[in-house]
Amino acid sequence: MLLLRLFSSFFSVFKERKALLYAAIYMLLLWTLSSFLFYVFEPAVKTIFDAIYWSITTTTTVGYGDITPKTTQGKLISIVVMLSGIGFMGVFLANFTDILIEKTLKRRAFIRSNMKGHVILCGWDRKVEIALRELLSEGKEVVVLAAVDSIPVEHKNLIFVRGEPSSDESLERANVKDAKFVLISGRNDVETLLCAISVKKMNENARISCVVSDPKVIQALKKIGVEQVLSTEEFFGLFLSRSVFVPKLADFLGELMATRGMDVYQCEMSEFEGKTFAEVMSLLKERYNAIAVGVVRGDNVMINPDGKIVLKANDELLYISEEKI
Repeated sequence: MLLLRLFSSFFSVFKERKALLYAAIYMLLLWTLSSFLFYVFEPAVKTIFDAIYWSITTTTTVGYGDITPKTTQGKLISIVVMLSGIGFMGVFLANFTDILIEKTLKRRAFIRSNMKGHVILCGWDRKVEIALRELLSEGKEVVVLAAVDSIPVEHKNLIFVRGEPSSDESLERANVKDAKFVLISGRNDVETLLCAISVKKMNENARISCVVSDPKVIQALKKIGVEQVLSTEEFFGLFLSRSVFVPKLADFLGELMATRGMDVYQCEMSEFEGKTFAEVMSLLKERYNAIAVGVVRGDNVMINPDGKIVLKANDELLYISEEKI
């Protein structure tokens, strides 16, 4: 069955590419005829295999020189093989390379069209590269959409789409309609806002995170329904001020954000529904060696809430743990 599929695949390729078929037929005839004649006219060639070896090395311009023509007839055969063989070999290899490229492009297009629940990173800078490496280390499928020629990262779960992040056509190629998360870090705040608007228009359910600096843009992003907006200036300003009171703040945040060691997680845990936050803290530590730090209820985030607060259905826990529960 495997051989039949292989022959069927080769037949379909040759059927689509007539030039490849003609070049292959010519090369086989050339190798067969030239090998036979070279074997007949060259006394130094002891076996037909040596003649075939000479014919192929001459056609491919390798020419090791271990077998060379001594007779006039052998030299004439060599001239014909060199002059005609190189051209048809070039045609054959060019068409074969085109087929491989087409197969690769079709495979990538298939992956894009069938990828679901993936993460899209819009834009490219040092922040995005760090985020990308973290996501890949956690096993996420990621599409990077950026107006750059290439990115210095290769991974089986990574697809790079070259294009403007705010372009609908580029977002379609990144399969934004089936994406679960979209992280946006534009070249400026305007590009970030335009990209977020396009994403919301094409996928209302995608969870969007943006990095901006202008307070007006922050307000605009929140109005269109962007869940998370990080102001770099505000974040680093607060970080600098708090580092005065918490000397080890950088080490603490670094440990939480690293892929190894402790990390912060957010998820719904129905097993704790109806229990108080104080009870959840105790049970979480006892069962999973994790630390409960807050509750997410709708759009509200309660960090270290009153221990008497009872968890409701659809509430999500914020907790610190070595791995996701």
